[in-house]
Amino acid sequence: MTKPEKAVIAAATLVLLVAFVHRLYTRGGPYFSPPATIVDHVGPNQHETRDALMLLPRVRPMLPRGALVTCFRPVNGEQNYDMPNFFAAVGQLPDQTVLPPFVASLGSNPSDLVEWVIAVRDPFTHPSYRVVAEFPEGRLYRVVR
Repeated sequence: MTKPEKAVIAAATLVLLVAFVHRLYTRGGPYFSPPATIVDHVGPNQHETRDALMLLPRVRPMLPRGALVTCFRPVNGEQNYDMPNFFAAVGQLPDQTVLPPFVASLGSNPSDLVEWVIAVRDPFTHPSYRVVAEFPEGRLYRVVR
């Protein structure tokens, strides 16, 4: 291998190393510990399902097997058509029946449709539900009978 070839290889290696370090820096820390969720370090901003992925393992032991549950991020205290958090709950709650978010709307009778609501981040203000547990990432609600 000639000197110019070695110089080109060294320069290309240096450029790739700088690009790699820059990419790690833009994804954010912590750099030397395992991520808390699978969506950590996918980009510079917090992923929309991160809070649900942190909340669902905490809520899972409180839910009975076969419970009818839904999960979403409320907007202005009301039900929202939040599909990413709903699909995260489908994957994280295999022993429960996870229903789409619209079953907890104000126009529905919740006792017929869904007994448990997992509200990610913001509070859920439906008059038929009461808070069972609160966590930094959200709340668990149960229908009042």
